[in-house]
Amino acid sequence: METGKIKLVAADMDGTLLNRDRKITQYTQDVIKKAARRGVYFVPATGRAVNALPEELKAMEEVRYGIFSNGATIYDLKEKKVLYKNQFPKERILELLDWLKQFDAMASFSMDGQSYAQRSDMDNIDYYELDENTRSVVQGSRKIVPDLKNLLKKDGQTVEKITLLFKTMEERERVKKALGEIKDIQFASSLPKNVEISQKGCNKGDGLFHLAQILGIDKEETMACGDADNDQEMLENAGFAVVMENGLDSMKAIADYITVSNQENGVAKAMEKFVLR
Repeated sequence: METGKIKLVAADMDGTLLNRDRKITQYTQDVIKKAARRGVYFVPATGRAVNALPEELKAMEEVRYGIFSNGATIYDLKEKKVLYKNQFPKERILELLDWLKQFDAMASFSMDGQSYAQRSDMDNIDYYELDENTRSVVQGSRKIVPDLKNLLKKDGQTVEKITLLFKTMEERERVKKALGEIKDIQFASSLPKNVEISQKGCNKGDGLFHLAQILGIDKEETMACGDADNDQEMLENAGFAVVMENGLDSMKAIADYITVSNQENGVAKAMEKFVLR
């Protein structure tokens, strides 16, 4: 990789930019600031909705753009406006929510930068036996409403994605097999026991492509960092693909470089090596 070539770094958050305490270390923040001073855009690219962006990033004036809900929204954090959408019409979400009732899964969705969950599901969250990290992410990001479908019928126009949580990995695999038969969607996972459903063609790679176009940046000038299968298209569509040491083997197989783990400032270390050096 030619030094100084990268103009945009897109990084997944959970399992990549964030450590196991779901924090961005001061070390990583300092590297992002150093890159910004050289004119490099640092872009969080996450399955989370805009509302769930960590406070450390919200507070950094160097972080202006974000790719959210697995590419469903590109958002300008400074101007507080949506630059690009790739989202479901609400009628399709209502159909999918009805279809999903046949499975043992908890459904939530993201709309207008906010994730929503139904009160009856959140009151019953112990049933799903989630690991501590997944449970914290879910409880920290969802706005609880009495009824998801009623909310959508009343207030919604488009929906960014549906997120499913499962009690067992066996049920998760059963649902993934069924979802594979539906032609107008795609799906991926970012956390254990979850599946995230997006409109066909909506993914972080599509988001990265469109943001680079908006900013006038060539593919060869982009670097992407990730760990899980919802990062795949972004890694494939970046000029340079970095995967964390803690990432999936399937993601490591498509990496140009494998950095140290998210617990060891892996994103920052890769930026120092390929962006700042």
